[in-house]
Amino acid sequence: MTGKIFLISGQSGVGKDTILHKLIAKHPNYYRVITYTTRKPRPREINAKDYFFINEEEFFRKVKQNEFLEYALVHNHYYGTPKGEVEKALKEGKIIFIAVDVQGAMRLKKKIPATSIFIKYESDDLENLIKRRLLNDKKRGKISQEEISRRIQSAKKEAFYQKYYDYIVVNPEGKIEKAISEIEKIVGC
Repeated sequence: MTGKIFLISGQSGVGKDTILHKLIAKHPNYYRVITYTTRKPRPREINAKDYFFINEEEFFRKVKQNEFLEYALVHNHYYGTPKGEVEKALKEGKIIFIAVDVQGAMRLKKKIPATSIFIKYESDDLENLIKRRLLNDKKRGKISQEEISRRIQSAKKEAFYQKYYDYIVVNPEGKIEKAISEIEKIVGC
């Protein structure tokens, strides 16, 4: 039996991780690939549950050993998708979700058979939406105005890539269950 892969990307701060956590909790047959990052954990993030948090030296040792399907620099930190974990989950026939930025999704689509899902904001008023979401997200801890501005610019750039995805899912503010339901329909359950 072989599994299926779903790539989840979207605009900065749109709720990708929250959606994935809720999907995985709801469906025991869903599996989230834990990716690597060189950024520090946010408050309440747990190593090996949310990400594998490693330093740049260790990250580039993994790059040199060809342990990533893809990797990219995002918001001044490196992120990588572990090859071995994806291969193992595929062999086990799991429904696999990989949360990846748009750069990584474009690279992975060329390397592996996957269905891509882009999660976007319900409105183009990105400045107010992102400020509100980031400032209300207790997992992120304190966030600077500089970081908010960088996220707004990233969200605008990321929106350009939605045309390259198989599906686009809107995550309406305060109605995350709607986005989850749309993804469940795409997966087929």
